[in-house]
Amino acid sequence: MSINDILAKIWLPQTPLQQLIVAVVVVTCSYFYYKFFVAPVRRLRKIGLPFPAPTALTGNIFDYGPTKQHIAQLEWQKKYGTRYATQFFKAPAVWIAEPELLKTIMVKDFSNFANRFSFNAALPYFNKTLLELKNQDWKRVRTILIPTFTASKLKLIVPLIKDTADILIDKLIKADEKGENIDLWKASGMFSMKVILGTAFGLEFENEEQEVKLTNAAGLFFRQDFGIRQTIFQLIFFASAKLFLFLEPRCGGGNFCSSVRHIVEITKAVIKERRNNLAHDRPCRKDVLQYMIEADGSNQLSDDEMISQAFVFLVAGYETTQNALTFACYSLATNPDIQRKLIDEIDSKFPISDSLDYNIVSEMPYLDMVIAETLRLYPPAITTNREVSQSMIIDGIHIPKDVILAIPIYSIHRDPKYWHDPEQFIPERFTPEAKASRNPYAYLPFGIGPRNCVGMRLALLELKVALVKTLQNIEFFANKETEVPLKLKSLSTLSPVNPLYLGIRKRF
Repeated sequence: MSINDILAKIWLPQTPLQQLIVAVVVVTCSYFYYKFFVAPVRRLRKIGLPFPAPTALTGNIFDYGPTKQHIAQLEWQKKYGTRYATQFFKAPAVWIAEPELLKTIMVKDFSNFANRFSFNAALPYFNKTLLELKNQDWKRVRTILIPTFTASKLKLIVPLIKDTADILIDKLIKADEKGENIDLWKASGMFSMKVILGTAFGLEFENEEQEVKLTNAAGLFFRQDFGIRQTIFQLIFFASAKLFLFLEPRCGGGNFCSSVRHIVEITKAVIKERRNNLAHDRPCRKDVLQYMIEADGSNQLSDDEMISQAFVFLVAGYETTQNALTFACYSLATNPDIQRKLIDEIDSKFPISDSLDYNIVSEMPYLDMVIAETLRLYPPAITTNREVSQSMIIDGIHIPKDVILAIPIYSIHRDPKYWHDPEQFIPERFTPEAKASRNPYAYLPFGIGPRNCVGMRLALLELKVALVKTLQNIEFFANKETEVPLKLKSLSTLSPVNPLYLGIRKRF
């Protein structure tokens, strides 16, 4: 067969319209190839830091699996050191794992790194949260919220946390008496959800049916106990909020949008009722929502802004507190000497179990050390980020404008340069002497600097009250069902891969 015969069998555009269509297809494909394949890699190379080869469209998200982002941090740091770059979908990220430089980024040059990189700016109610707000809007709302977490106001929330902890303890004891295994992670989640819905949204469960409905709705936001479809939707949630809003209701992404509407409707009703009570001098429960409603003068928030901040407490506080309490109990169960020392401190401070007091809980040094070490080994968020307002050079690192400045909290917390024998649970790392000898920027469970976690004091109070109340009644121990070592997964937060079962022993 001649070359002419071969060419004759190949379809080539003959008419002007066919030629135009082919040209448009070629140009379009070339554009997308450049935008998603070529341009991101060129941007990474210009940064001048080592980086793993990104995959088209998703970047380096799947390098070690979508739920192993904590492993990715450790592996990237082994390969590329404490300064490297990656690609988050099509956005370049500069990672810095050096506490010496984090003070410059998070405090000294804060004005250039004042905002977080926006992932959910297009999502209703999420777009007005403290996490998403920028510059003066962020400063105004944060200034209003800070007085909400003063000691005098947190004291008034303690009874709600105590009552919820009692429910958790009763659930654990009853399950043990029946010889049932109970997943501590799920039980801790119910505790955390009740506290968050009560303190942030002002919601109380009227019956078990409402409790299940509300808990399931709220749990959809950052839950990690579901399958591959929902994991993909979580990734889309971070990659493109607009695409998420389009696909989720149509493709079965877990009823996220309907859950948002459900909680918004209920919260609006609570706000309306609270305002009506204030107008008629009727007493209202003292919680975070009430303090936002009572803010006066120029410090007032709109109803939508209040709902948004309630959402940020849910997003930032539900699963993080659930995980922290789970990991603390696991660490105590697998380190009985540490648990005994903590119980001795609790018994010495509270000889009568019903005498739990905010002031005393705030002055328990060993409890503080146990919680701090738990948050080091299992940080609530494995990473934090900043948006770069203007290109700058820090210690020879070129950080271009509009990249993600990423801080790998998990790998910093397990860096042997700052933590001797980092895989071991050692609360004594947080004695006053040990803390004074260590760079404070090597410990970042709640971030640091002006943009640290505004709800940190509430989160710590929840953990303290829950642990004190629990250990006043029971001890934990590792049994044959307990997974040692614990397998972890991570996407937005760090949680156990499998159900976490512990042995329970009543103290009295």
